Amino acid sequence: MPHPDPDELRSLGGQVLDWLLNHHATLPDQPIGRSASRAAMERLLREPPPEAGRDFAAVLADFADKVAPFACRVNHPRFLAFVPGAPTFISVLGDLLCAGTNFFAGVWLEAAGPSQVELVVLDWFRAFLGMPPGTMGIITSGGSEANLTALVAARERLPEEERGVAVLYVAEQRHWSIDRAAKVMGLRPDQLRPVPADDSFRLTPEALARAVARDRREGPRPWAVVANAGATNTGTVDPLGPLADLCAGEGLWLHVDAAYGWTAVLTPEGRDELEGIGRADSVTLDPHKGLAQTFEAGCVLVREGRLLRQAFTLRPEYMQDVEPADDEVNFADHGLALTRRFRALKIWLSMKVLGVGWFRTLAEHGRRLAEYSQALLERAGCFEILSPRRLSIVCFRYIPDRSNGVKAVDEAALDRLNLDLIDAVRATGRAFLSSTRLRGRTAIRFCFVNWRTTAADVEEVVRLLTALGRKQVY
Repeated sequence: MPHPDPDELRSLGGQVLDWLLNHHATLPDQPIGRSASRAAMERLLREPPPEAGRDFAAVLADFADKVAPFACRVNHPRFLAFVPGAPTFISVLGDLLCAGTNFFAGVWLEAAGPSQVELVVLDWFRAFLGMPPGTMGIITSGGSEANLTALVAARERLPEEERGVAVLYVAEQRHWSIDRAAKVMGLRPDQLRPVPADDSFRLTPEALARAVARDRREGPRPWAVVANAGATNTGTVDPLGPLADLCAGEGLWLHVDAAYGWTAVLTPEGRDELEGIGRADSVTLDPHKGLAQTFEAGCVLVREGRLLRQAFTLRPEYMQDVEPADDEVNFADHGLALTRRFRALKIWLSMKVLGVGWFRTLAEHGRRLAEYSQALLERAGCFEILSPRRLSIVCFRYIPDRSNGVKAVDEAALDRLNLDLIDAVRATGRAFLSSTRLRGRTAIRFCFVNWRTTAADVEEVVRLLTALGRKQVY
């Protein structure tokens, strides 16, 4: 069939690479991005599929003019909302190789090289976390899939007759994907047991022990615990060592959701904060967060690796050719997907080109920026810290300065003021922030994982908040 020849493809590829390199180089100076109504986007992009193709340069221009402006630059140095995604360009090139080769990474027969690379990457992660040899895992689309995969594997240890009364204990500050995983697995709402957090937003062994003891008395079957190693809201790390002790004594599966916080183990301070993570039965981690990888790249590691195969392996007749040897791995037998991209490639490439030291420095960089931002907020005199720096997240809110004659503002008005302040910051195009709620109060979050973000960026965002906050009040 007709197709562009190699010279034409080289030209087309050059156009795309030029656009990407320019985008990459100018990112700090670009507006962070804007949104638009569905009606506006329909007017801009709705059209029937063309019967005959158009010139590639014209279609690329459509992308640049009509699509790219209406997407937030989540890798922008002043995008401090949610958990930013800020890949290195080495990871981008790894994804280009992945897409361009289109290697199938589901079974060993078709992907001995890609499968071995994934095994190597998983073993790097296992060693970083201090999990024992024999731990198995899989690279996933993200933390949501990883959390679901871990809990499905954990269920394999439950007899069928106990699954209807099994209780899953979850941290108050859990990621919502845990609740969705429970729903997908068919757990009833009464099988999900949120455990109240302490004043530092942590799941404590004492509160968990009380909940487990109550269930043992009343009949439900205590089964598994989900703890945080870097909660999305606050960066909180639960006391993993003591929780591991309790779970071992009670026969509970301990799953640690470390999707955001796991790269802290690369630093001395972070290893201390995450002490005990290597004792977990399963761990979720997201390379597309703190490891500067492109979307999508999640991961789950399971100490008792055979449970992954036990939970997910099926061998229909049309797959009879792909039965692996004892020392081979079909990653399609370890998770939800049969058709799998070679996601491990970009991680492997990045690690080999940049070195672990680069990523260690990145983890330290995020921590230092969070410390600096908290110091600036405290010095400004018009912010209240609602959750101090944990890993690389700080939560706070704007409080009007009453020394200038501003009347006291009630809690409801403070919530509105801070939400309006976030909107005002976004409207400048200079920064993008997000909110959450802590103990019923609206909080603004800073989350630092971007290798591009500088101290000057932090200073600019705090100045913006201060100036716009005064305008909101006066």
